[in-house]
Amino acid sequence: MPRESGSDRIARNGFRNITASLRDRIEAGEFIAGAYLPTERELQAGFGASRATVRKALAALIDSGWAFNVPKKGVVATRGLKPGLSKNIAFVHIDDFSLTSLNELLARLLEEKGLNLVHFWGPTNQPMEDALRRAAEENFAGAFVWSYKGFPDGDLLRMAAGQLPIIALDHRIGDLEADLVTFDHEAAAYEATEMLVQAGCKVIGITGMLDMLEITHHRICGYMRAMFDYGLQPLTNDFLFTYTSGMQEPDTSGLLHRLSSSDRPDGLLVLQDILVPATAKAIQSAGLSLSTDLKLSTIGVVLQPEVRESIVAGIELDWQSLAHQAVGLLTERLEYLHRPPKVCYAPHGLTVGPVCDSAPENLQTPDPSTEGLVAGVESINHKSNMSCAASERTQRSRSRETSL
Repeated sequence: MPRESGSDRIARNGFRNITASLRDRIEAGEFIAGAYLPTERELQAGFGASRATVRKALAALIDSGWAFNVPKKGVVATRGLKPGLSKNIAFVHIDDFSLTSLNELLARLLEEKGLNLVHFWGPTNQPMEDALRRAAEENFAGAFVWSYKGFPDGDLLRMAAGQLPIIALDHRIGDLEADLVTFDHEAAAYEATEMLVQAGCKVIGITGMLDMLEITHHRICGYMRAMFDYGLQPLTNDFLFTYTSGMQEPDTSGLLHRLSSSDRPDGLLVLQDILVPATAKAIQSAGLSLSTDLKLSTIGVVLQPEVRESIVAGIELDWQSLAHQAVGLLTERLEYLHRPPKVCYAPHGLTVGPVCDSAPENLQTPDPSTEGLVAGVESINHKSNMSCAASERTQRSRSRETSL
């Protein structure tokens, strides 16, 4: 590293300044996590400081979690994490029914490991970034985050991530580099669309919520792939989204107008199960009959009973598995604070509704421990019963556990 001038050395030879400089360079990526820092001799020359000052600076860097010492080898840069001083794990999320149930699963699994789950509600009374900041300031050991903010403050998030391990659930937290447990949303949408094809649909539209989340775009890609694989042409006027971030309630006017035309779709993929009731109401308002005039499939099966009876198929997301994987990632991270972030995929199952003409034979009853997260309907094992076309396209992404 280049030597500094005499005046610069005098200004920067205090151990705190050296520590701050090294921390800034680690945070900026000049020294990546896992890389050795310059030797004591190189740091002495670079900062014009004594050996004792350099050693004190490195000790402070290690104590703050930005580096660790490898005996007889040197000091290695890390991500600024250090072991938490408590057994508390934060769960930052919105006040939603399914997430309340996920909260119960996570709490039980953490309790078995001697850890306590503390939930931070949002978004009205607890901004996401502020919740993470509080968890870090209170020396929480880690945090699970169900991101509910489209454009979070990256600086605040990175500051929090530099102080405690964060596990993102279902979708990423902006551009934050963190462990992630999610589903293969592209494969899920492929299968849901495929079931409409197998139910005889020829003109299949897509509806639901359109937002900036990557998982939403993965679902759109799954729909498109299935349409092309089965020789169907997606039409621009059959992209019939009824909800976007920030809306108070769905707007189905465009959907209703399309359903009133003579060349209307005979099948609809609803990207999110929570928007199936509004979609079904629009279909009925158009004077159409569910299951005969127009068939629905959706991702997720947390549906009202009367709506559940009307869908061709739903994709059951295995939240219990997601909870197990999330806790597994967290405990691994607590043991190896400075490993690179990982992405893990939880499985999903295909749920066949009563309007299907030919339901597969090997149906299984869902695990009762997931009650409240899934509807009480029969599910098909995802891996063994997915179509060959979908399996070939998604096997690599569904089975992987990769580093970001």
